[in-house]
Amino acid sequence: MSLFPEDFLINKNDLIDYWIGEGIFDGSDGREVVENWGYHVIGCLLHACLLEDKDDCVRMHDVIRDMALWIASDIERDQQNFFVQTGAQSSKALEVGKWEGVRKVSLMANHIVHLSGTPNCSNLRTLFLGSIHLNKISRGFFQFMPNLTVLDLSNNNSLLGLPRDVWKLVSLQYLNLSRTGIKELPTELNELVKLRYLNLEYTHSLYLLPHGVISGFPMMRILRMFRCGSSEQAAEDCILSRDESLVEELQCLEELNMLTVTIRSAAALERLSSFQGMQSSTRVLYLELFHDSKLVNFSSLANMKNLDTLHICHCGSLEELQIDWEGELQKMQAINNLAQVATTERPFRSLSSVYVENCLKLSNLTWLILAQNLTFLRVSNCPKLVEVASDEKLPEVPELVENLNPFAKLKAVELLSLPNLKSFYWNALPLPSVKDVRVVDCPFLDKRPLNTSSANHQNDCIGRQNW
Repeated sequence: MSLFPEDFLINKNDLIDYWIGEGIFDGSDGREVVENWGYHVIGCLLHACLLEDKDDCVRMHDVIRDMALWIASDIERDQQNFFVQTGAQSSKALEVGKWEGVRKVSLMANHIVHLSGTPNCSNLRTLFLGSIHLNKISRGFFQFMPNLTVLDLSNNNSLLGLPRDVWKLVSLQYLNLSRTGIKELPTELNELVKLRYLNLEYTHSLYLLPHGVISGFPMMRILRMFRCGSSEQAAEDCILSRDESLVEELQCLEELNMLTVTIRSAAALERLSSFQGMQSSTRVLYLELFHDSKLVNFSSLANMKNLDTLHICHCGSLEELQIDWEGELQKMQAINNLAQVATTERPFRSLSSVYVENCLKLSNLTWLILAQNLTFLRVSNCPKLVEVASDEKLPEVPELVENLNPFAKLKAVELLSLPNLKSFYWNALPLPSVKDVRVVDCPFLDKRPLNTSSANHQNDCIGRQNW
């Protein structure tokens, strides 16, 4: 934590990922085990007042950070363990001549547009270069860093590419390229056979991801591709131009236990959700476009046992998300008596957050009643949406509906710019957990999500204009 700038907030899951990259956690026991250990360690640090809690993030107090840096540099004074110059917004912070012999370097939040030269850093293990306004890395810069394990280049929007000799980072296990302007990944990247963690989230300019790069990481455990690339500009020989090719490569990652990914076609979604490895590793799913797909089968998606967050956005042709209701009932009955089915065996059992935005023809979201652990729901700019959940869309399976408790764990719901929305549910629900209800520009919504007794108990419930 002392490598980050003063008062820097880091997401707890991102911190756990960083610890995996550093080798503090192995990660081979599965994501759930690693997260449990990670949250336990974070809890201990919070209890000892070494970290401060802020929602889903933590930060290190300035005094504790200074002490940690002093201890780190004093323990092995001769080896110059740390070189940290963060938050100065300085163009003079690079000083690669001081890196020789150093194990960890952090220059986050400076103003260094160009990495040049060939620094000799045979001992360097960790290099943090996030948020430094970087736009170019010269060939040869990574040539003499054979032991570099962690490389963070995130939040450099002007960084358009990596040097071809990046393959010389033969020890690299953690590579963060999120929120960069990178346009292509060099084929040579698949020479990094020790890579366990790759973050390509929010790389909107990425159009060239050659075949064989993703599948060439035999030790990959965490792959983040949420909002990665754009199919509108993907090159012909790029796996982003055909989602099925991307899924094929993902299936080659036998060690993968954590995936966030963007899918743009119904065929690719069907393939992704039917593959057992993807069912357990997918945590965040972003569905967009789905050109010419009016109906999409969501039944296979229900089997993604660790899916936590789902986005359905900009699907202009999509009219309905279909569920095999009778099939879901039969699966539950096969497991056990319906009334006693464990929560862990239900469909969408881990799904907690759903975002549905800019789906112009979608008429209902009845499948959501199966998501028994849903805590957050946002639906916006879906002009054809008349009902969030519709009893007319349910088949004749009363046993299924009777044993569900729809939206019981929902804490927040946002209904925004839904000009034809008339109801949230066919009956007013007792939603005991709801704290925040936000409704904007829904002029025909005449059935409130909460029943009278429920609404009276929600001290923090917020109503907005045009309910």
